[in-house]
Amino acid sequence: MRFTVALAMAVLAAAPPAAAEEGWAWPVEGRVLTPYSNDNTRPYAGGMHRGIDIAAAVGAPVVAARAGTVTHGGVVGSSGLVVSVRTGDGRHVTSYLHLSSLGVDKGDAVAAGARLGAVGTSGRRSAAEPHLHFGVRLADRDDHYLDPLSLLPPLSAPDPAPAAPPLPAPVPVRAAPQPVPVPVAAAPRAQGAPVPAGARARPRGTLQPGPAAVRVPAAVPRAAPALGGAPARRARHPRRVPPAGAPVRSRAPAALPRPAPAAASERSFGRPLALGGLGLIGLVLFGGVAWRTLGRANAGVNSRAARAARSIRDRLRIGPSVRRLPSP
Repeated sequence: MRFTVALAMAVLAAAPPAAAEEGWAWPVEGRVLTPYSNDNTRPYAGGMHRGIDIAAAVGAPVVAARAGTVTHGGVVGSSGLVVSVRTGDGRHVTSYLHLSSLGVDKGDAVAAGARLGAVGTSGRRSAAEPHLHFGVRLADRDDHYLDPLSLLPPLSAPDPAPAAPPLPAPVPVRAAPQPVPVPVAAAPRAQGAPVPAGARARPRGTLQPGPAAVRVPAAVPRAAPALGGAPARRARHPRRVPPAGAPVRSRAPAALPRPAPAAASERSFGRPLALGGLGLIGLVLFGGVAWRTLGRANAGVNSRAARAARSIRDRLRIGPSVRRLPSP
């Protein structure tokens, strides 16, 4: 008995899994964006998804998943452009939503794999990426939907890319021996002239000082030319070169001439102009007061002079002839 049970279990384990129903094909090939999620007790409740969304490019051909007859072709509310096909056995109704164009009319008989239309983006979709919404329901019940993946065959995996051929192994190459450099003895440097006893030895890498400044003697007056001959050339005195080791005397640079004082025309007239302006402003402000003061002083002087003349005339008792003189 135990052996029989074990044998039956082994046969069941070795049997292949149940395949999908025959006669079904994928309407488009692509990955499933949104899987089937539905409760047939309340199929129109919020959050239900009564089919699968298969990713596909806009304009990709949509074919019949199974042979049957077209029952509808046109716009259905928020589902956009829709094609519905009743299968030939009368058990299922397949729906293709969000199409961009139709290739069949109502009543047309289509075979499995026949073109129905093209993928589009019509209606209100559950995924932003372009796709085909494919749904399956029982033909005798309007509210009983099925998972399309339970009917469709598994998609064939794409062929793997051919492996690249292996690269050939590198062949070692012997390098030619390099010549070994032979050291060459450096040529001896020429010995310079002996350094005088009083001179300092110049450190290596420094510049040797040039000859000291030579004092040039004053110009010698040119001799008078001889009669009937060429003019005598001026005799040149040889320059005296100080001996090596003698201290070098440097001449102080000549004093630069002082700049001449600026001319009177170049001097600034700002101060006299400012004083003149202040005087003009004072004359305008206080000119009337000064003019009245001078008038009063002049009147007082004239009156005092007249009184003094009359006093002198009365004292001297000048006659009527003098009185006829005009008074000042």
